[in-house]
Amino acid sequence: MIYMDNAATTRLSDEALEAMLPFLKDSYGNPGGIYDLGLEAKRAVAGAREEIARTIGAHPSEIYFTSGGTEADNWAIRSFAGSGPSSAAFHMITTSFEHHAVLNTCRWLERSGCSISYVNPNVSGTVMPGEIERQIRRNTSFVSVMLVNNELGTVQPVTDIGKTAHDHGLVFHVDAVAAYGHIPINVRLMNIDMLSASAHKFGGPKGTGFLYVNERFKLLPLIHGGAQEQGRRGGTENVPGIVGMAAAAVKAHADMEKNLIKRQQLDRYFLKRLNEYNFGRSEEESGAATGSRRIHLNGYCREDMSAVPDCEKNGWRDRLPGIFSVTIPGRDAEELIVRLGMEGICISAGAACASPDDGGSHVLKAIGLDRNEIGSTVRISMNEDNSEKEIDGLFNILGRVLQRSEQ
Repeated sequence: MIYMDNAATTRLSDEALEAMLPFLKDSYGNPGGIYDLGLEAKRAVAGAREEIARTIGAHPSEIYFTSGGTEADNWAIRSFAGSGPSSAAFHMITTSFEHHAVLNTCRWLERSGCSISYVNPNVSGTVMPGEIERQIRRNTSFVSVMLVNNELGTVQPVTDIGKTAHDHGLVFHVDAVAAYGHIPINVRLMNIDMLSASAHKFGGPKGTGFLYVNERFKLLPLIHGGAQEQGRRGGTENVPGIVGMAAAAVKAHADMEKNLIKRQQLDRYFLKRLNEYNFGRSEEESGAATGSRRIHLNGYCREDMSAVPDCEKNGWRDRLPGIFSVTIPGRDAEELIVRLGMEGICISAGAACASPDDGGSHVLKAIGLDRNEIGSTVRISMNEDNSEKEIDGLFNILGRVLQRSEQ
């Protein structure tokens, strides 16, 4: 199997599994207990909170554990919308290519009488701070922009957007689900007031995440019950998940520089193989795609794919290495994914949370692709666990599958 759907989920790291095992079996106490078994679990949760906070330059009291990124996004937006004098008085700004966790929460708020402005990215998949500023009204109070787009891999200028928000006295939330554990984040330096993350995107267990909230803001309760999460999210803590997430976070941040270098190397090799597929190694090579069948990359800064590595002058600051949105004209993406899956290749058609009935990727719509192009687009997402040999396997099998479907 060649797994290239890491933007959907990652393999559980060995460090996370090892940290979780004791709390799945022997150290099973409830963190609310005052006996040794309970106190052991309580200390583990507190230690995990400290480790997570340290990775983003936050204080442990600013970290709230959740079931994942979707819950964290919902909690941040709904809490702040609910803290205003009335729904009608609340106006927030977000982008048209956010994750559905943000967009569907915004749609729900609109039905409740709130006002939402949606900013479109440019054709390269970037939201400009000036476009955010142009949407600010007298009653605007909240801005939410993702750090890394999960379908394109583009890194948004959140530091500048955050400064724009703060200059106008607005609260700034960042969905960092696709970014956390992969690129450096410091909430103070990047002007971030709230941040969402999900463990399974960086080698942690599914069903666990966290929300960072600056201590200046009071987070409204999400689940009424016990005193867990400072009385704002009742229910017994998922101790194994929390401990595993912290272990994965520590590992990911310790290896971050090394992993980024590896992923950039894989990107260069992927682009080399893509050029060979599109244009051939020589004019005589018969395997080169025709102009109408050439693969296009979405969200990249140049049409001439041979020049794409020039975009790497800023390293990961423009793009998270490893994520490619690939359009193969005239091909049905779902059919292609199934055929590749039968050959042991795991890729996707975009976000795993997207509905097949919503008319295709809203991210690709936002950057200007038409319905046919969207229907012919797949997402390939690699990380440091992948290899150049696997990229060779991908293109070799892809070529065979495409040739077979033409016959």
